[in-house]
Amino acid sequence: MKRVLLAVILVAFCISCSRSPEDKANKLIEEDLKKVLYVPESYDPVETKVDSAFTPFDDPVFVDKTMQLLDLATSIEEYDNNIKEAKSSMSLWDNMGSAFSRNEYQEAKDEYDENTQNRTEAISKAKKLGEELKKMMDKERMFIGYKVQHRYRADNNAGNTLFGEKIYLFDKNMNQIVASYNYEEYKTYQSVCKQIVGEN
Repeated sequence: MKRVLLAVILVAFCISCSRSPEDKANKLIEEDLKKVLYVPESYDPVETKVDSAFTPFDDPVFVDKTMQLLDLATSIEEYDNNIKEAKSSMSLWDNMGSAFSRNEYQEAKDEYDENTQNRTEAISKAKKLGEELKKMMDKERMFIGYKVQHRYRADNNAGNTLFGEKIYLFDKNMNQIVASYNYEEYKTYQSVCKQIVGEN
């Protein structure tokens, strides 16, 4: 009886050890997605692609810093537009003489000063992030785990079945999810990376 039990345990252990990377990924992804889906039981995996992950571009820290840099670039563009509008308003209300025009001019100037300061701070942060990213890129490329692209179907809160897609980063042993990203967000990140590589 003990031999039979031991044999069953060994077989189970071997089966778990021999599970493919896709099987391991699918199991953990299903657990992760079912925590956030409107109708967890409607989850239906469609496709899973497993690839090796390397520094720096698959490193979650690098991804996070790059997305921060992208947000700062968007903010700087907004500040530039606000500064331009404020300068236009200042020109319009300058030297008009009335109390109303002086008040309008001051409001425009305050807007100009605030956006100019915000722009300066954003540029400083962007430069710092750029330097940090460059240091990470200068380091030797290292294997850090596995990157998984996963497509699935699931029902939304209205009962409609929709497709979803996410990118997951797993550790070297495929035992845990290190990071996950919305697919569209990750595509934006990839386009930024292509530009970074093109500049070097």
